[in-house]
Amino acid sequence: MRISLCCVMLWFLVSVCAGCGGETGPKRYEVIGVVSFDGQPLPDGDIQFLPAEGTGTIDGGKIADGKFALDVTAGKKRVEIRATRETKEMVPSGAMPGQMEPKREDYIPAKYNTASTLTAEVKAGLKNIFEFKLTTGSP
Repeated sequence: MRISLCCVMLWFLVSVCAGCGGETGPKRYEVIGVVSFDGQPLPDGDIQFLPAEGTGTIDGGKIADGKFALDVTAGKKRVEIRATRETKEMVPSGAMPGQMEPKREDYIPAKYNTASTLTAEVKAGLKNIFEFKLTTGSP
């Protein structure tokens, strides 16, 4: 009898705890969009949605062929976009000692990342589709 009672108690605890591992944190909403640089789709890069007020979660993802899709918390956001490309300069490889590889450079202007002026508002229950047209010169 005592073993059966222990088994029932153990089964009950496992059943209760199984429902405890649900989703945590703030709700996220699908955000999709396109990024162009000087009129061409950005081939490869990264995008981040930061809370405009400075507190909250930072959500980010990859840009491929000018397109991105990720889940972001709702609210007003400051958007940062970054991309690198190879230069003609060669530097020692960090992955393979004794080998050389092309140096990479950040080529997206700071006004789109470290000093970003890009904004977006992610809204609950709506389609969140954004287009960012980046240029090397002044807007």
